[in-house]
Amino acid sequence: MKLLKQLSDMPDFTPNEQSIAAYILLHKENMLQLSIQELAKATYTSHSAITRLTHKLGLSGFKAFSLKLAREFQQENQLPSTVDPNYPFGHEESPLQVAGEIAELMKETISKTFAYMDDAVLAQTAEMLDQAKRIFIYALGDSQIRARSLQNKLIKINKYVVIATELYEWAYHTVNLTEEDCAVFLTYHGNSPIYLKAARHLAGQKVPIITITASDQSELAKLSTACIYVPGDEVKHAKIGTFSSQMAFEYVLNVIYSCIYKRSYSQNKESADRSLKDSYITGMMEE
Repeated sequence: MKLLKQLSDMPDFTPNEQSIAAYILLHKENMLQLSIQELAKATYTSHSAITRLTHKLGLSGFKAFSLKLAREFQQENQLPSTVDPNYPFGHEESPLQVAGEIAELMKETISKTFAYMDDAVLAQTAEMLDQAKRIFIYALGDSQIRARSLQNKLIKINKYVVIATELYEWAYHTVNLTEEDCAVFLTYHGNSPIYLKAARHLAGQKVPIITITASDQSELAKLSTACIYVPGDEVKHAKIGTFSSQMAFEYVLNVIYSCIYKRSYSQNKESADRSLKDSYITGMMEE
């Protein structure tokens, strides 16, 4: 059920919760700019009252409430999709028509993914990765290709990055991570038994966890220190390929890399330029 519908029905709300719900419904256009402190002040209530209300709505807290509300606003304001992310083209279309459909799907996917992004979460993610002694990425299948692309970029700015799930050595890597490291889970559905087992251990050891997923209610998302969401438009099995999800992952990872890069822009530019120069010299020697 939509959040605004739940708030208007006000099932079993206390007087304080009714006041908060009424304020949100009256000022819904401005809600995404309000912090929990500002909402508490405006409604003459408390942080705990707002948190209890979000729990009654089936959410973990105010951040989850704001994210879901943002998604609902984005979905309401968005024009209907012109491309099916599971079957973006048909068997009778020409190659140029297929190219046009994929181009449209790319634009829609990036636009939707951007709408899900949160400035504070992106900043937190960039800081965690920038300060980590080592970065371990958990990714399988097509997502591992995206992970290798991020690994390649980060190595060029002197980051220590390991694909933890490569060669199925994830268990070995998992038990060797420390609080100084950072784990990144790249998973569309977020329900892999391997990921959950690793994340439970890492959370118990206070290892920072970043998850990029379409599943905001998964256990993996709840175990994470920071979570970046992508649109959940793809059906698990009934599809031609993982076009939309992998486009979303690629976009998110490029944004994360860019946010890390800009934290030490001059230093990273010098490091990347030096790496490029060294690669060029090595190539010349091999010739």
